[in-house]
Amino acid sequence: MNRPSGKYYEIESDEGVRTLLSLVSDQFNVIDFFVVDECELSINVHNIVQHIESNIVELDAATDCSSNDSEEHGYQSCDSSDNSDSESDSLELLHTQKERKISDKLTEYKELHKSMTFKDIPEAKKFINLYSLANGYGLKQLKSCPQKLRYRCLDEDCPIVCHIFKDSKGPGVKFKTLKEEYKCNTVYDNHRMNAKTIAAYFKRGLQDNPRIKIKEMMTSVKAAFNINVSHSMCKRAKKMILEKMEGSFADEYNKLEAYANELRSSNPGTDVVINISKDALSKGKRRFLRIYICFHALKMGFKSGLRLFIGLDGTFLKGKCKGQLLVVVAQDSRRHFYPLAWAVVDKETKVTWSWFLRLLQHSLDLKMGEGITFISDMQKV
Repeated sequence: MNRPSGKYYEIESDEGVRTLLSLVSDQFNVIDFFVVDECELSINVHNIVQHIESNIVELDAATDCSSNDSEEHGYQSCDSSDNSDSESDSLELLHTQKERKISDKLTEYKELHKSMTFKDIPEAKKFINLYSLANGYGLKQLKSCPQKLRYRCLDEDCPIVCHIFKDSKGPGVKFKTLKEEYKCNTVYDNHRMNAKTIAAYFKRGLQDNPRIKIKEMMTSVKAAFNINVSHSMCKRAKKMILEKMEGSFADEYNKLEAYANELRSSNPGTDVVINISKDALSKGKRRFLRIYICFHALKMGFKSGLRLFIGLDGTFLKGKCKGQLLVVVAQDSRRHFYPLAWAVVDKETKVTWSWFLRLLQHSLDLKMGEGITFISDMQKV
């Protein structure tokens, strides 16, 4: 969930706390607690649905988080199968699990604990794969469905086994059976190593440097875990990461109109113009062409006494989406640069500069430019 759910949860014992923790994320961590006596039949609370915090932002539909009002009862009661000491250790391990990050050596994936919970079966499968990779264990997947997940060692004489199932008492999945006594040797051809696992391992590295070569990925896995991975598997993993990155770019472009509306509502008088491609529109598609932004405060600052001097320039945007940034700046009384407006366009041409300057003329009420000095490289204007 990415906004308050309006639901209430009764927190009983450490099991209830684990359920509560599974609903918390970095994107939304505002929770209201209400202590209620057992004799009370009702409690007055505010309407959660109408309670809006500044950090409620729709980031990832896959994030499982919510804000809940909870009725809190005694924490002295314990689970029927575990004592209070083990429950406290379980909660600490669960807290650590939520903060795990994929490092070079996967140090935070070397241990399993029966108290661990996961959002769903795919997330549990990802964790087990990284656990197998981090420890060099050879695990065989016996069963995988939306409700259950089961593993055992490739050697039938090895006692290691883990059984994960859907939690009937709350959201997510958890361990039903976990025997972590691995007695076999390290494997060099790990069956848990697949394209998705490699993609999870290299995700951050490829986001920082998309030019990492396939052979470098193979060498990195070999050096870190002494495991051989094929060229085709690393190639598929890299393709998966890059496709997700491109998808995120497309999502950002889809939010441009909402961004423009937000600028206009939060900064009244601000000029925001978005153009889409006519050629793409004729084919039934919407493709971003260019955007122009000039904040109302910058317009008022220029009209209130800045030097009648305007500088024009453009620069290349280097990245996946490319394009060019056109910028207009002025000077204040101390000769400091004062930004006026900017635009992102596909190319720096006479057409795009003319479009940009017409909008600037309207924003700053320049009329025909009398008394104003313009400076530029004069190549495209």
